[in-house]
Amino acid sequence: MNWGHQLKELITRNWREKIISLVLAFLFWFMIKAQDARQALPYTMPAPRIPQPTSIAPPQLTPVIPPPTQAPPQLEATLPPASAAAPAAKTGEAIKGAAGL
Repeated sequence: MNWGHQLKELITRNWREKIISLVLAFLFWFMIKAQDARQALPYTMPAPRIPQPTSIAPPQLTPVIPPPTQAPPQLEATLPPASAAAPAAKTGEAIKGAAGL
């Protein structure tokens, strides 16, 4: 066998698999090249979009409670006087009897 015949046999044997692998290799190379070209540009964050008000608030959103024209009245204490709320003081004997001593 000469080298020409071996080369022909090398190319023609399993030619479908060889063509498929060549196509896949080209596609992978093309995808990697496209990603590399896209990554080369510096990425910057886009500016946030803040809507600018174009008109004043509609009348249904205006405050309903009018502002106070005078100071509010002073608060009063709601606790009863100390003399009415305090129970009568017990003597020492009453305390011993209540404790069971």
